[in-house]
Amino acid sequence: MRRIISFTLLCCFILLAGCQEATKYDDKDVAAIIRGEELTVGELRFLYPDDQILDNLEGTIKGKLAMQEAKAMQLDISEEPTVHVQDVYPAEDSDTEIANGTRDFAEAQAKKFNMEPEKYFERTQEMSHYVMAYISEMIGELEDNPEAYTELGNQLLDDLYEDNLDEIEILME
Repeated sequence: MRRIISFTLLCCFILLAGCQEATKYDDKDVAAIIRGEELTVGELRFLYPDDQILDNLEGTIKGKLAMQEAKAMQLDISEEPTVHVQDVYPAEDSDTEIANGTRDFAEAQAKKFNMEPEKYFERTQEMSHYVMAYISEMIGELEDNPEAYTELGNQLLDDLYEDNLDEIEILME
């Protein structure tokens, strides 16, 4: 009987330790400082589930850097092709694994922030517009080879990150 209780307590401790990793930060806590601009835990929680925040921190920093660059270049994101919610948020009759996963994620995040899933998606588009404007400005428009374009875009963002490491302070571990 003692073994069962000990084992149960051990399992509970492991579970609590795992959960604590995601919840030990408040939304107002600063996750990173990128060239003097704070990125909060709340911003990351808006974009990702708690258990994926750390996995997506570097990518979000790259997005913030691209936003800063695009703004410094005074790029007009209103000229970017408008992404309509129906282009991003899958229709109810779409029953693919990706569509279902996207809807499930949006619904969970929207519930977490007390908003409609479509509105959640609209609010997440600003960084994407800036990143695409920056990439387009730096390497040109997408042509016939999307894979090569994606590779060039990713390399551009990787280089931007590496070039600015001395101006990035990651405070979340």
